[in-house]
Amino acid sequence: MSWKKNLLFFYWQIAANGLNRSYFKFANRYRDKWAASMKPGSSSVADESPWLTFPAIDFLAEHVKPGHKVFEYGGGGSTLFFCKKGAEVVTVEDNADWFGILTETVQSRNYSGTWEGHFIPAEPAKSSAPRNHANPDDFMSASKGCENLSFELYACAIQRFPTDFFDVVLVDGRARPSCIKQAIPHLKKGGLLVIDNTERSYYLTAFNSEQINRFRTELQALAPSPYAPDFTRTTILRKIS
Repeated sequence: MSWKKNLLFFYWQIAANGLNRSYFKFANRYRDKWAASMKPGSSSVADESPWLTFPAIDFLAEHVKPGHKVFEYGGGGSTLFFCKKGAEVVTVEDNADWFGILTETVQSRNYSGTWEGHFIPAEPAKSSAPRNHANPDDFMSASKGCENLSFELYACAIQRFPTDFFDVVLVDGRARPSCIKQAIPHLKKGGLLVIDNTERSYYLTAFNSEQINRFRTELQALAPSPYAPDFTRTTILRKIS
């Protein structure tokens, strides 16, 4: 992987993904930030920054305000970023070791925002019938080793909050199609649904036409992402109805 962490690979990705001047200008503005994130010691937690594409980070830095209510599926540098912005953050995490590290990290810092963390591990699947990780009603993760696990409790954790409650929901953890479906009713009008790694198209294939019509796309482009050599896609949708 080390051979990817250089500017030749960065420019190769620009050429592979968009052979036009506008895409070059769009991606190249993040060249120096991308290169800095490849250096030893740089990480999402160390930098208190979401592990999303650079355009998505910029968008959230501009639009997340003190007092905003944020729900995260999967915690990390994004948790620190939102707390530092003064938001009221709720995080669900399925990995016990990482949840412990995240808890200690948040508690060791004097953030202006508040944090409520929940460790919710996967449970054994209720049925041995075939399931599809693209089906939001199957609560399944495509990750290796998760074939016989269900993330229903994890995805449904947002249900204990009122409808139209959160200003931002970040989906960057397990069983993302399921999390998206569960999140939509709890996102307020004008709120942002942030879905990472949508270059994996199955995350969004379960969106029906009614759901699509309730959102406006704010960000969608394949773009440089910190801490990883390959360009990725973070989709940001605004709820309009």
